[in-house]
Amino acid sequence: MGVSNTMTHAGDTLYNAEKIARFFGVTTKTAYEWCKEGKLPAFKIGKKLKVRVSDLQKMIDRKVRARAR
Repeated sequence: MGVSNTMTHAGDTLYNAEKIARFFGVTTKTAYEWCKEGKLPAFKIGKKLKVRVSDLQKMIDRKVRARAR
């Protein structure tokens, strides 16, 4: 059985860099760069980058609303 790259914490799903890359259709390197640059709301658990799916959704919603104006 493989290791999952999706976690759930306090009712929120956490994505690692590989899952983020697949979600956005970019390379893992790009996902890491976006997190490092602050373009994505990431944090670390140990040495692993994590992003809450709810934070991704909030970020996407803000961008969609900004474009709609």
